[in-house]
Amino acid sequence: MFNRLRSTLKVLAAAAALTLPAMAANAQDKFTLMLPVKSVLQYHPFYIAQELGYFKQENLDVRFEVANGSSAALRQLIAGNADAALPSPGAFLNAVAQGNDLRWIFSYEYANIFTLVTPANGPVKTIADLKGRSVGVSELSGGEVPLVRAVLRKAGLGENDTKILPVGEGSALTVQALQSGQVNAYSSSLFDVAAIEAAGHQMRVILPPDAQLYPANGIATTADVLNKKRDQLIRFGRALAKGIAYVKADPNRALTMAKKLGPEEFENENFIKYGWQAIQTLTTPPESLKSQPIGAHYTEGFKNYHDFLRAGKEEEGALPRDVDLTKALDSSLLKDMNNFDRNTVK
Repeated sequence: MFNRLRSTLKVLAAAAALTLPAMAANAQDKFTLMLPVKSVLQYHPFYIAQELGYFKQENLDVRFEVANGSSAALRQLIAGNADAALPSPGAFLNAVAQGNDLRWIFSYEYANIFTLVTPANGPVKTIADLKGRSVGVSELSGGEVPLVRAVLRKAGLGENDTKILPVGEGSALTVQALQSGQVNAYSSSLFDVAAIEAAGHQMRVILPPDAQLYPANGIATTADVLNKKRDQLIRFGRALAKGIAYVKADPNRALTMAKKLGPEEFENENFIKYGWQAIQTLTTPPESLKSQPIGAHYTEGFKNYHDFLRAGKEEEGALPRDVDLTKALDSSLLKDMNNFDRNTVK
């Protein structure tokens, strides 16, 4: 009896020894990404990577949380409520300039998300033509306002030469302001301009080419998280890189999937025509990065944007002090993030 009991216990112990490692192997690391806004359209590679199981393949249980803008996303990151965030470079650089030890580890968007346009058949063809006229913006606290003031200043226009008026985010109010001549130009995100064009109003871009190549959103984390969760960040970045490669391999296939993942954003087919084109423009690296890994940083654009922010006023969102970009822009994870077979995502 005793020997039989001892044999049974040995079998149970052996089974437990086999089961526990298997359970440990299947346990996924929890990972939280803080997004500035919820948008399957703008961040579709993230959602596609999740839908295709790329995060699970990297043994990650990823959650997307949404904050109220880039600054709010960074506050959540700094407070320890997220492992990474997807802020705008302006919010990131300001947070670093204010003393926060942050790292930009993966570049997602390469073109300026803000633009400056005029009606295609209107009289304004250059920035200089805005003297004595008005520029509409989404709101006076919008991220495009410092850009507008900077390009006006660079064109030799003073603060009293051009009015800046809030006219909404590509809504009917915006269109009415442009049609009535209340404003002669409009500055906001590419998606707000896409909404105007989707309504049948062709626009002309007058933002100078150098300002068009300011970087947009990318993945940031704290130096502490980078030190403690480096492997998780690499695995997250690798899954995202797979998602981006999947999209670039067949954008139409990716669009079909994105529509299923966020149907409420894709109801207006005419808007999607312009909106999808806008996000593809944003996420396409400049020619100089063609041979670089997915997520590589456009350091020239970052430096230009940094210098642009330093030249403005602090109340307009300008940087209070210089940021050491050689430290803030971290490329040390990119090689491992790109260590996957491209054929597996095609």
